[in-house]
Amino acid sequence: MFAFADLFFVGIVFWMLIRFRYRLIRQVFWGLTITYITVVAIQGVQGTHHQTSFTTVVFVFPIISMMYLLHSNPYDVDTGAVDEASFELTIKEAYKSGKKLILMMLHMHELEDYEGFTDEMRFEVYHFFSRIIRGGVLFRLSGGRLVLTFSAEKNKDYETVIKRLLEEFDRLYERFKLDFKAVLMETNNDLSKNNDYNKFYDFIEQRFSSNTYYRVKESDIETFARHQYIIEQLKDIRDNFDYDDKRVLNFCQPVYNVKTHKYDTAESLMRLSLPETGMVFPDQFISIAESYGMIHSLSLIILNKTCKLIKSFIDDGLDIQRVSVNFSVQELRDENFCADVLHVIEMNGIPHEKIAIELTESTNETDFEIMKSRIEELRSHGIKFYLDDFGTGYSNFDRIMELPFDIIKFDRSLVIESAKDQDYKFMVHTFAEMFRKLNYRVLYEGVENDSDEERCISMYAQYLQGYKYSKPIPIEDLRKFVLPSA
Repeated sequence: MFAFADLFFVGIVFWMLIRFRYRLIRQVFWGLTITYITVVAIQGVQGTHHQTSFTTVVFVFPIISMMYLLHSNPYDVDTGAVDEASFELTIKEAYKSGKKLILMMLHMHELEDYEGFTDEMRFEVYHFFSRIIRGGVLFRLSGGRLVLTFSAEKNKDYETVIKRLLEEFDRLYERFKLDFKAVLMETNNDLSKNNDYNKFYDFIEQRFSSNTYYRVKESDIETFARHQYIIEQLKDIRDNFDYDDKRVLNFCQPVYNVKTHKYDTAESLMRLSLPETGMVFPDQFISIAESYGMIHSLSLIILNKTCKLIKSFIDDGLDIQRVSVNFSVQELRDENFCADVLHVIEMNGIPHEKIAIELTESTNETDFEIMKSRIEELRSHGIKFYLDDFGTGYSNFDRIMELPFDIIKFDRSLVIESAKDQDYKFMVHTFAEMFRKLNYRVLYEGVENDSDEERCISMYAQYLQGYKYSKPIPIEDLRKFVLPSA
């Protein structure tokens, strides 16, 4: 009876495996199939020798196998996605052997932790690629990303395969309506060498919108390499903090004083000069420095170089009222911010009032309170404050009135629009008049010609800045604009 019952049970297992093989991922199907083939083989061998020694082992073996398949394996038994360590190993082996892999990265922000996948979705994830690709492997990376890889060699016409994948994915999107970003690319030696794919995906995702596919170009990888190099250099600048670091260049733009008709103030501007890339402009590194928490060291270096120049101007009897330096709101959150700024100024032995700090408005309530506190503390030492980029985004007049700024910098966009439309000019004129009556001074940025100059002066300008007067120049060249003291 035992033999017949056992054969019946094993037969049921094999029937279920075959009947529902399309509902099992390949690893589980073959794992269970091989396990039960082994079980039948052991029972057959011991039966021919009239032994029962392995009977218990035969029944325990499938249990151990199931425990491994469901718990101790590197892949998700519901989707067939293999873990990140396996992805790194796959990339490493492909790099060593010179094989080209095709990668499709999928990121669904609503399902960052994979727990949000329903059973139906898990089933579709696996069959999404298993029906189309030969030898495809799905990996789950950190941050909720799924990466499908398949060999270009095994899928000769892989462009057709990609086309079918996208068609199938569009069908699934219509069904589940989950926002996604998808990246398609071939493995790249530079990325594979350092296994930088996750970093690359972080970088490339910022370059396209949701619910679209992005096909990676060679220029994207070159831009990413430049991006990574800048990060490395910024970290080195921060870690080896040197006030005179030659990689941090101090430029400036002279500011014309409407009342005195002199260039007695200026704005300090930052550039980088790196060994492999040469000149790097702010739009390429400021956001990186802020996101990686490295902006403060750069700002202090620029502040130090600005203070040094002011000191030389004072020693040479030149009439420089002040130079402004940009700081980010993020830096103000550091409880040592005021002490750091005062230390640099005093280290160079110049009056505090020779330095101004430019800040942009913050919409964050906590940042607003911190900003107010820092401004009040530094103003008590004589340091001036500018509100930068007024007219961009959302301006909260109640908050502006609460902050003790000295100068309001009207953004270049206001200068441009005031030239196009009389109503817009009236609005800008009204804002400027209001600030003047409240004892704020107004500085217009982006003045490019005589027409801009005349219009801004008619709109209560006290300071003018722009290409009409000078493009950004190395700060040492500011000497050409500053006159001797009277």
